[in-house]
Amino acid sequence: MSAAADTDPEVLVVGAGPVGLCTAIELARRGVRVRVVDRRAEPRQGTRACTVWQRTLEVFDLMGLPVGDYLGSGVTYTHRTHHFAGAEPLVRPAAQPGTPYPNPLLIGQSQTEALLTRHLAGLGVRVERGLTAVAVEQGPARVTVRLAAADGGVHTVRAGWVVGAQGPHSTVRDEIGAGWDKTPYPGTQLLQIDARWTGSLPGDPAHCHLFLTEAGSLGTAPLPDGRHRFYAGVADPDPSRTGDPDVAEVLDAVRRVSGVSDLRFHDGRFNWRVRLYNAVAGTYRVGRCLLAGDSAHTVMPVTAQGMNTGVQDAFNLGWKLAAVVQGRASARLLDSYEAERRPIALALAARNQRTYWGGVGPVPPFELLRSRLTEDAGAGHTGLTLAYPDSPLSGGTSVAAGVPGPGARVPDATPYGTGDRLFRLLGRGDWTVLAFPEDPADPASADLAAKEAGAGARRAGVPVHVVTATGREGLADPQGTLRAALGAEAGALLLVRPDGYVAFRGAAYDGAALDRHMAAILA
Repeated sequence: MSAAADTDPEVLVVGAGPVGLCTAIELARRGVRVRVVDRRAEPRQGTRACTVWQRTLEVFDLMGLPVGDYLGSGVTYTHRTHHFAGAEPLVRPAAQPGTPYPNPLLIGQSQTEALLTRHLAGLGVRVERGLTAVAVEQGPARVTVRLAAADGGVHTVRAGWVVGAQGPHSTVRDEIGAGWDKTPYPGTQLLQIDARWTGSLPGDPAHCHLFLTEAGSLGTAPLPDGRHRFYAGVADPDPSRTGDPDVAEVLDAVRRVSGVSDLRFHDGRFNWRVRLYNAVAGTYRVGRCLLAGDSAHTVMPVTAQGMNTGVQDAFNLGWKLAAVVQGRASARLLDSYEAERRPIALALAARNQRTYWGGVGPVPPFELLRSRLTEDAGAGHTGLTLAYPDSPLSGGTSVAAGVPGPGARVPDATPYGTGDRLFRLLGRGDWTVLAFPEDPADPASADLAAKEAGAGARRAGVPVHVVTATGREGLADPQGTLRAALGAEAGALLLVRPDGYVAFRGAAYDGAALDRHMAAILA
């Protein structure tokens, strides 16, 4: 019987957008019985969140998705050109080193959801549509959720756990009283359209562009179907005006910000008006109910981070919840989900509020902004630098900048001698110990590293992979590629979490400290 056919699942995921789908995939691939319901009778159409950053592509890879096919369906995000009023344009490459996916991808959200839905179906779980969560009641061992069907019927589901991934208007969040701290950004609005265009808009049309002028801000991005996304942050003269804007209103805003009077739109679609606000839930967990994605945090859609942040929520939560459901960890492990992910949302909301320009208030110092960009490597948006050094799961020895220490993302390394990739090992979704001997060519050194790593790992049921020059004792790394990527030239012990972040780092002889850390966090 498929998980979708089980009326009383171990986990009920409410919402089948990218975040709900990713959560369900992470649970289902670990053997958790999961159901996914969504209020919409059909998947929502439109490009919506169309920028997929580098770390999100890595996450999809680690989840086992066919990322190569996905890349082939989108547009490679190669450059960002900044246009500041009164200054020369600044062209910056979007590529980042140290990842198998150096460039972001531009692709419609409906295509992302289709990819995830197919993969979830391959795991035996199909989205159940036309079901709206209307009530949530928690008990000591189960959560009772009432689902209203489109035909007027009401279904009752009793799940061990519930994940609310419905978006900003979340029944689960409201029912469990998680709070919703909402900060509006009055006086401005975001007007958006996907359209083909003609005119003298400056710059390479294959690039993404950002214009900042006194009238407001304007972003553009090429899309797979030949259209471009245009999104303009401008003053909002009539806040009572509701409904999506017509083409003429969006075109007028784009012309005013860009100063290009001969611009024309053709074949426009998905016109959209957004009154901007940031909101973060007061807590991400109440009892057996958890929140992820826009149900946990809704941020102004001006830096293309909302969906990407939600996917990282799902990737963070899925393995933790699976471990608790299957009795491999206590519910205390779930405390680390909010501890790690809520500060990320708060920081993103603060950054968006601080940096957004929508033609209202004091005009930003454009020259200063431009000069700061010339000194910035541009990695902040990518998700690659995200880390959890202060997490209750992180421990061990701090390291120099550029070396993955406690809480840091583990980079892929390919090849590490055999043509394999580290992500293929980590993508199994288990805890992993990587043991680097002080001398990778010395069997005695390898034996010592294996012994140091082994005792605690065996008790915790965590596999140990000893990395040597020959691979006789574990992983072959004859060129030292993996040692260099992880900064382990002098030897190291790394405990890697199921989501690919370092939980512990120590020297090759720090087995006792590794043992203590595993005992503390895997109990």
